[in-house]
Order: sequence, then C-alpha cells, then structure tokens
Amino acid sequence: MSNISNDSGLDDSAIGGAVAHPSGPAATRLSWFLAEVDEGSMKNGEPNGQPQLCVLHSMELLESDVSEKYMTRFVEFRVNGMVLEAKLILAADERRLVDAALASMSKEQREESNARQLLVQYTENEEAGDRLVQKLVSPSNVVWLSTKPELKCNPLVSLGPGCIAHVLYSYDQRDYMEKVLLHLKARCFDHAFDEQLDLPVAMDDDTWLLVQYSPEPETVVYQVIQFSQTVWRQENLFKDVIAYVQLPGSELVMQAVVISYGQDQRVQLAKYEELRCFAMDLDFPLPEELDQQLEQGSGTAALFSGTSIYQRAEDRDATGEHKQLRRSLEQMGEKAQSEAQMIIDAFDMVDNINKNLQCRLAGDVRLEMAATSGDELH
Repeated sequence: MSNISNDSGLDDSAIGGAVAHPSGPAATRLSWFLAEVDEGSMKNGEPNGQPQLCVLHSMELLESDVSEKYMTRFVEFRVNGMVLEAKLILAADERRLVDAALASMSKEQREESNARQLLVQYTENEEAGDRLVQKLVSPSNVVWLSTKPELKCNPLVSLGPGCIAHVLYSYDQRDYMEKVLLHLKARCFDHAFDEQLDLPVAMDDDTWLLVQYSPEPETVVYQVIQFSQTVWRQENLFKDVIAYVQLPGSELVMQAVVISYGQDQRVQLAKYEELRCFAMDLDFPLPEELDQQLEQGSGTAALFSGTSIYQRAEDRDATGEHKQLRRSLEQMGEKAQSEAQMIIDAFDMVDNINKNLQCRLAGDVRLEMAATSGDELH
C-alpha cells in the first residue's frame, strides 16, 4: 500500500514521528520527511533566502520529542557539522514516496514570495462525511462572487464548479500567510481539544473522532469519522492521539491528529460546526505581532511550547492506561539504547584490540629489523 501524509504547509497533520523516540514506530509510522531548508545554509552555513528541498529521516532530527511536529513542523538536524532548521513539507513511511514527491515538487515553480495569498474555508461533501477545509490559494485561481472583495465579513469566492469558499484573510507575503494558517490551525486545535473527558471512554469501532489532517501542502482538513473507518488500528498504540485515515478511492493514508472523541456522534458534529464558525470570527495577528509571538513563545507558539500532544492526551486519560503505555515504551526505548551502547562498546573494544595488535606487530617488525641490522654489522 502506498502511504503518504502531506503536511499542511505549516505543520501537521507534519507531520511524522521519530523512530528514536519512545513513542517510536508504534505511535507514528511515518519516518521519512521531505523538508525545506535555506540553500545557502545547506552549502556553506550562510543563509541566502533561497529555499531548497531535501529528504530527511527521523533518526537525523536532533529533537528527542518530535510528537509536536504534527503542529509546528519545524525541526533541526545536523549536516556537515552544522545545525540547520528545516520546515517539514510531507512525511511517509517509505523513502521511495518521499523521493517521488521531491522529484515532482522540484519541477513545480513556487509562486513569488510576495504574491498575494488568500486563506479560504469551505466544505466538501464526501460519501464518508463532510470535510471542513482551510487552505491557501492564489487570487488568480478564484472567481470573486462578492461585489466588493476588499470589504470584511468574509467575502465569497468560487474555487471551481460547485465549490464556494469564504475568504478568511489575505495578504501579500506568502511566508506570513503560511504562519497565519499555522496560527489558525493551532487556535482551532486548542479551541476544540477536550482537556477532560466526563467519563473514561474506551476506543472501539463505535467511537466517533474529530480529526485534523493535511492531504496536501498548505491545506488543513477537519472531519468527523468513526474509529472503524481508520486503518492500522492494531498497530496504533495511541489511538486517542493520532489516527490513520485512508482517503476514499485512493491508496493515500493520512496521519491525523485526534482533537476530540466520544460515543455520541452529535457531540463531535457540534464541535465540527463550532470550528467552522470559530474560524469565521477569528482576528489574525499582523506580521510583526505574529513574529513577536513566535519569538517570545506566546500566542500561537504558546499552544505548542507547554506540553506535547501526547502529554495533553495523557492528562485527559482518566484510566491511566495512556501513562502506563508511554512508560512501557520509554523503558523499551531505554533498553534499546542500552543494547545499542553495548554494541558500540563492543566495536570499540574490537577496534582497540586491532590497534594494539597492529602496534605490537609494528614493534616486532622494528625489533626484527634492528636485530637483522646488528647481525649485518658483525
């Protein structure tokens, strides 16, 4: 099966997971990443503002906890002795899929960084249920339906036959608009996330989930689905944190974040509708304000800096099963690290023995040569 999870162009549904982390492959299967770095930094450590795509594996990332890369999608890795920051574009569990995406995206012309972008929201009616979509689009790809698009109160645009969207925001700087989409995604997640569950909820086929994922870059989707509609259920140990969703009629499998869940479908649908209205009324920070928030760790950044998604899910788990499972995985990780260190120590020991043998042999050869030279003198 071909499995690939595209990032929103800001982080999510980024995102991916790390094999080295205790939550490891059992928590997140996607471990190959297509990332964007600064071309100059990659070559000689001097940023030049030109983006370059590269392929990374989760083992190359410096962070010990990458669970929040679903949301933030910014990671650090080491190359040529330098520590660089990368922006995750998409993730997959197979290298060939990321390589194919790299080849495809490398051929595409990225729009000018100062080109105007629209942040829009619309609903897609699917057989598996309605999907609330928030994404960035170019004004050249829409038809304005409002007579005065410069006015507020969410003007309407047509994205294609039968697809009408509300414009939530627009600006002339693409990088800033990507941060705005991240801001919106973070605010929606925080607004709908269940900090506490009234009663312990066992995850079964009748459980309803409100999930958040990204089927393509610069796109975020919200959907209410049944647990039975997800895939990889047996190997997904953290079912209350992430879900694997296979898009209808496609081999594509998305890694989604579970925002809320319960046995009552109406409760989850109400949250879904609440998110639609929430985004329509949200005020977005200006570029300077948003950058300041990110630098100071407030606002949007504060939604991610405190605790990871896994920790927040653990806090709402009244049964304690989540904490026990996490601790078990940590112990497995510690054991694996200990075994890996033993292997490294064994190789070092063999290497030292070889070096000592080489030194001894070299010494014997020198002694033999010296003895031979002495015999010749006599």
